[in-house]
Amino acid sequence: MTDIGKRTLEKIRKLAKFLSETHHITLARAISMNPAKMKKILAGEEAPKRSVIARIAAYFFIPEEILLDDSKELPDLETLQLDEDLLSVQRNDIANDIERMKQRHFFSRNWRMIGYRKRVKLVFSVLLITVPLIIYILYCGSEVAFERFDDMRKYSIGSDGLLYDKYDPLQVQYHDMLETTARANNSEAYYAEVQVGVVLEKIKNISSSTSSYEARMQLYFKFDKDEFLNMFHHYARNVLSDQIINDYYADNPEEEMPTGSFSYSQWLDAHPDYFEAWCEIHDSEYYPGETPSNVLTDKNTMFEIGNGQFVPDTLGSIKSLEEVQYYDEEGNLRTMCYQKIKFSASFEKAFDSVRYPLDSVQFKMYILPIMDADYIRYVPDTSVDSNGEMISGFTPYFGITSGYRVIKSDKADPFTLRINYYNDNNNDPAVKFENSMRTQLEIIVRANRAGMSLFLQAFINLFSVVIWIIIAFYSQSYTGEDSIGMLGTGLFGVISSMLVGLSMVSDAGIFSIITMINIFTLAVIMIMTYQAIAAKRASVRKDKVLIAYNGIKLRILFVVLTLATAAMFGVIPLIAYMWGY
Repeated sequence: MTDIGKRTLEKIRKLAKFLSETHHITLARAISMNPAKMKKILAGEEAPKRSVIARIAAYFFIPEEILLDDSKELPDLETLQLDEDLLSVQRNDIANDIERMKQRHFFSRNWRMIGYRKRVKLVFSVLLITVPLIIYILYCGSEVAFERFDDMRKYSIGSDGLLYDKYDPLQVQYHDMLETTARANNSEAYYAEVQVGVVLEKIKNISSSTSSYEARMQLYFKFDKDEFLNMFHHYARNVLSDQIINDYYADNPEEEMPTGSFSYSQWLDAHPDYFEAWCEIHDSEYYPGETPSNVLTDKNTMFEIGNGQFVPDTLGSIKSLEEVQYYDEEGNLRTMCYQKIKFSASFEKAFDSVRYPLDSVQFKMYILPIMDADYIRYVPDTSVDSNGEMISGFTPYFGITSGYRVIKSDKADPFTLRINYYNDNNNDPAVKFENSMRTQLEIIVRANRAGMSLFLQAFINLFSVVIWIIIAFYSQSYTGEDSIGMLGTGLFGVISSMLVGLSMVSDAGIFSIITMINIFTLAVIMIMTYQAIAAKRASVRKDKVLIAYNGIKLRILFVVLTLATAAMFGVIPLIAYMWGY
């Protein structure tokens, strides 16, 4: 290989000078080399490498030997043939550098172009869009996070031996009020504790066109007969005295009922035998599980549906009463009564989750006694009946229609019984609760919703629409392109996604994640449409101040909406799906 000639540096200097004077570009730029390194070569501080010489020769379309061989001269510089397209691109370096510097100092340059009033207007205009958007995202995030937290704390109810919602201040206050009248604190208390179990057979008729669903179930009531009879005597004296007196005079027509006002209590004390006989005859009619049936239609139902109503002609289809005698710890012979009733009821929907369908749906049903807490107090029962059968849970053939499936999780029980406290006095704990406070059995069934694929379809469609709008924002902000034509596609996409989102929820009124994202997407399209029209108007008018004003605003909103999109489509779904378990 030929060594580098002594005149090589001289020839390179001539080519560099020719290129600079004739075509106004440096040799370093021509061969894409570090300017500082080329400067050292031209100054003779560093010998050029063979690769550098080869690149110089190729640029000027001359053989390498001309630069390497001292005996060969450079051709006439005016006759050198250069790549004009390459020269044209390289000459634009200065213009590109200027444009790059303009972009780098875009805000400071354009900020100086707008006056004080425009600056104030710009700040308020950006805040008018940004602040509501941030508030909306924070609200959606708090709804999702709190709803998630609320569910997780409800899952833990009962784990510490409590059967009521200890996180609800009103329920805690009601519980404490009832505790003051509990037998442990009040020896004169005469209420009867009734253990209630629930076995669910089916949940059905779940439809977006109705505000309710139907559940078929069996209720099991277990209570101490002696305790109940003691309570019933007080109930009969305090509540049924008018009926007892009317029955007495109906049975004894030869006697005349006293006229005017008289003391019911004194009358009952004067007729103790009739009172005891009446209670003995009628006490079973007031057993907790007593209901009418298709045959015996004149009986009263001794419990009611808190958030719904009975389905006609379903009460009493399976009905039984069993008495089992046993000895208590003190050796006293006692009688335990078991009652079972089967029925269907229509319950109001109270089960939708804002996280739909990333988490379980909750079906909530409420059963409460006719008598208030002075007489009957429900206690959830998850034990077994006299035959050893489970009192609460699902039948082997239990099912939920409309594509729901009972959840399977180690951290959440699909079936929960707990006690709520119900006050007829407008939920005002300050009002004396006698004849108003009742214990209310809450049944919670957790199931997974169907339609995850529809959710993903709507989610992906909406995400694509927002990304499309973000691209339009970028084009409008950084390249000055007219993006109005892109908005029609985005609007069509969000409308189609909204229709998909509405078709997949069981109740269109639910404020779910998909609804949150729909609203966000519509807001983004409206913001982009307004800004695109404003930018185009400024461009048509060739108003440089207005162009600078909209340029700053577009770039700020581009950053804001990009971060907001990441929060709505990334952070909030992750909170909904991953936090807790």
